[in-house]
Amino acid sequence: MTTIEFFGGIGVIGSSKIMVSTPTARVLLDMGLDIPSDQDLFRAPVRERPGFELRDRLAVGYAPAIPGVYDPAQLPPAADLGRPDNRQTAVFLSHAHLDHDGALGFLRPDIPVYAHPDTVLLEAAITVSGTAGPGNRPDFTPIIGTVTVGDITVEAVPVDHDIPGACGFLVTTPDGTLAYTGDLNFHRDGAMRSRGFVDRVAGVDMLVTETTLLSFDVPADATVREPRSEAEILDLAAEAMTWAPGLALVSMYVRDVDRARRLIAHASAHGRVLIWPGQSAAVLHHYGVEDVVTWDHSRPQTSGHAEAVARAEAAGRGAIRTVSLDAVRARPSSYLVQPDVSDVPSLLDLPLAAPHRGPGTFVPFIHAQGEPLGPFMANWHTYLEWLDLLDISFVSIGSTGHATGEALHKMVADIHPGVVVPIHGFRPEALQVDVPRLLPEYGASYTLDGRKLS
Repeated sequence: MTTIEFFGGIGVIGSSKIMVSTPTARVLLDMGLDIPSDQDLFRAPVRERPGFELRDRLAVGYAPAIPGVYDPAQLPPAADLGRPDNRQTAVFLSHAHLDHDGALGFLRPDIPVYAHPDTVLLEAAITVSGTAGPGNRPDFTPIIGTVTVGDITVEAVPVDHDIPGACGFLVTTPDGTLAYTGDLNFHRDGAMRSRGFVDRVAGVDMLVTETTLLSFDVPADATVREPRSEAEILDLAAEAMTWAPGLALVSMYVRDVDRARRLIAHASAHGRVLIWPGQSAAVLHHYGVEDVVTWDHSRPQTSGHAEAVARAEAAGRGAIRTVSLDAVRARPSSYLVQPDVSDVPSLLDLPLAAPHRGPGTFVPFIHAQGEPLGPFMANWHTYLEWLDLLDISFVSIGSTGHATGEALHKMVADIHPGVVVPIHGFRPEALQVDVPRLLPEYGASYTLDGRKLS
């Protein structure tokens, strides 16, 4: 019979890994890592040992013991997990976020990895930038239509998220159907893709859904509003830039390519050039974004940034425009800078203190859903302390890439699956619906109707 196992996303945001198996085939939906938090054993200042990332994670329970999936070369010699599984196996990636793709580098090299064509292009850009997860980067195969893996077929169904190529999946097995949302929302740019997903998977036997925004309490007296639109985000960014007489800072997630394009153009329309760290510039340049700008050699950056720029330019897409530190110091009001949040002291290079600004001068850190992502991240409070020290004002203008609780409940009602499985959240039990609900146990096996197998 068909079995479903959950090797991640249980009580956490991210780390999604869903295995759908029959006696002759296996399909793994996503292969993510946990988002680093203040509970993560591998958070800073811990550095992973090159070549030992997988075995170290397995040793402390930070990677699941899935037989026949891992690259034997990254396991201890003669490890049982390194034995191949005779069933045909494939991995399907919903989108290129760390909590969904971060562990792909641990896979056996003979296991194919399928993704939307836009995700394949973005993964290539991430590899060029040197910001991919640990292990060896797999070869990605674009999924067009459906892919057959033994007696299982998988269809990629595009959804709206905050990254190009985001997909859910419709998995058809000999015993029924399973739909997986990946990450999605119903408020960005009309959400036509997410609504199409709902229509396509309506009536499936099992629906596996993210529950990110159900993880957080909303005060009873809070005013609940719809997430900001992209137009509202740009308006707020423009307002902050207008109020800043000198330099302005911004933080957005560089893999949100559409927002990056819009922000580059919007900054230009308001007389500012957006300057990216080298690795961020390499991602956008390789993906094909126009007017990407980074620092020249006069700005001290970690070696990874310069190497990323060199690789991106060597890939044949032309040179990336650069700006000097002296130019920014001479005319700070002409620039919008995305700092490298992993190199916090580099803020001191920028014209953020006297004599470049007067007392009480407004310098915004325009936080548009970039890093650090929020209080659940290990570097959040430290970064805010630095902003406070430098008298930089935190301006929040972001908009979540995830569905609101109200939208999630409506989605489940509209799909009306045989059973719903909430994962990818701190409080999956907050999904209260009128269909059977399964709160899965890590590594346990279930049938498509939600029954647990002994």
